[in-house]
Amino acid sequence: MKSVRTALINIRRMPYKSLLAILIITLTFFLSYSFSLLTLGSEAILQHFESQPKVIAFFEIETEANQVKQIAETVQSYDFVKEVKVDSKQEALEYYQENQDNPLLLELVSADILPASLEISAISPSDLTKIKKNLQNFDEIDDVVLYKEVIDSLNQWTKSIRLIGLFTLASMTIVSLMVIATIVSFKISHKKRAISILRIIGAGSGYIITPFIYEGFIYGLTGSILGWAGMYAGFLYITPWLSQFLGQIIDLPLPWQFFALQLGLGSTIALFLGGAASIIAAKKFIKY
Repeated sequence: MKSVRTALINIRRMPYKSLLAILIITLTFFLSYSFSLLTLGSEAILQHFESQPKVIAFFEIETEANQVKQIAETVQSYDFVKEVKVDSKQEALEYYQENQDNPLLLELVSADILPASLEISAISPSDLTKIKKNLQNFDEIDDVVLYKEVIDSLNQWTKSIRLIGLFTLASMTIVSLMVIATIVSFKISHKKRAISILRIIGAGSGYIITPFIYEGFIYGLTGSILGWAGMYAGFLYITPWLSQFLGQIIDLPLPWQFFALQLGLGSTIALFLGGAASIIAAKKFIKY
C-alpha cells in the first residue's frame, strides 16, 4: 500500500504530465474497444450475407410458364441446391409496381414484357458458382446474376478495415508505451538524488522502482476505464440508429457479458502496458 500511496503522490506532483499519459492511453483504448465492436459487427454482417446468398436467373420474355416450371424442377434436383423460388411474370409486375412511383410508367408496363425469374439458394456458398454455370446452359435463360461478388467485395472491405484498425492500434500502443516511459523516466531522473540516498541506506532496486510500476498501472487502468466508458456511451447513443439499420442482422442491445469481458480483457492489457512501460523506463536506474 505504501508503494501505491507513493505512486499517487508522484502523479499529483506532476499532474499535467500524468494527465497527458492518461489521455494518450484513454484514446488508445477507446479506439481498441471501438475496433472490437466494429470487428464483431462486420463478422455478423458477413455471416448473415454468407448464409443467404442467391443466384437469380432471368428468363427470356417469351418463355412459357410450363418451361419455367420444368427448369425450376430440374435445378431443384441438383444435390448442391437448397431451394428454388419461382417468380412469375405477374409477380415481377407486382414487384415493379411496388417500387415505381411514376403513373405513366405504371400504365405502360405490363406482365407480358417482364421476365419470369428463379431465385436459387445453395447448400454452401462455394456452390454458387457451380449453380451459375449450370443455369447458363439453358437457352431459355437470358441472364444470371450472382450476388457472391457483392459478398466478396464486402469481405474485402472488412479485411481492409481490420488492417487499418490493427495498424492504428499498433501505432497508438507504441505511442502510449513511449509516452509513459518518457514521463516515468523524467520523474525518476527528477528524483535521482532521493534514489541515491535510498541506495546508500540499503534500499533494494525492487523497493525503489515499485512505486513507478504502480504509477504505470494507474495510468493504464485509468485510461482503459475512461476509454471503455467513452466507447460504451457512444454505443448507447447510436444503438437506436443501429437497431433500425442492422436490427435483422445483429441482436441489439448487445448482452452485458460482452462489455464486461471487453472491459476485463482491456484492463488486463492496460495494466501490462503501463507496467511494462514503467519497467522499461526504470530499468536503467536499477544499477544506481
